[in-house]
Amino acid sequence: MALCPICGLRKPKRYCTARGENICAQCCAANREVTIHCPFECLYLGDSRAHEKVERDPSTLPHRDFELSEAFLRHADLTIMLFGAFLNKAARPLPNLTDAEMRAALEAMVQRFKKVDVPALDGPAAQVFESFEQSYGKFHSDLAKEQGADSVFNERTLLGVVIFLARMAHGHNNGKPHCRAFVHYLRATFPAADAPE
Repeated sequence: MALCPICGLRKPKRYCTARGENICAQCCAANREVTIHCPFECLYLGDSRAHEKVERDPSTLPHRDFELSEAFLRHADLTIMLFGAFLNKAARPLPNLTDAEMRAALEAMVQRFKKVDVPALDGPAAQVFESFEQSYGKFHSDLAKEQGADSVFNERTLLGVVIFLARMAHGHNNGKPHCRAFVHYLRATFPAADAPE
């Protein structure tokens, strides 16, 4: 009788799309996003997220000094969709991109829109940042046409949107080393591969 290739103890009743083989339910639960890079398509991952409860410490919220009111978010909804699409596009070529790497890229974007020194990045975080910069740069010239404090593309709005996305990434963190909840949220919520150029 075949046994789970991870524990060697139980029957392997679940097909693991990340490993390409059957594993037992207990090893699936214990290793999900810990030692296994679970893909977006995994049904067991999706089911587990629906029941996941993580305690949040309000003091760890990124950039708490920046106020994000409901009125601000309504005003910035177009920019949120645009930047979300840019991030989704950046994440697509990186199948094992983790939320920690996405959070690092987002923090660099916050510093970029604050016009201060951007922290050095490497690996997937650097790739996400560079892809975002390319996408943003392609429509940047059009921003000059948007004038006035009420513009959805003014500097404060752009900074606020990146902080909002950084807070969303923080909120999706389940503490697991290979957590990809925010990356998968981007994929499910924002335009697919053909994000705005």
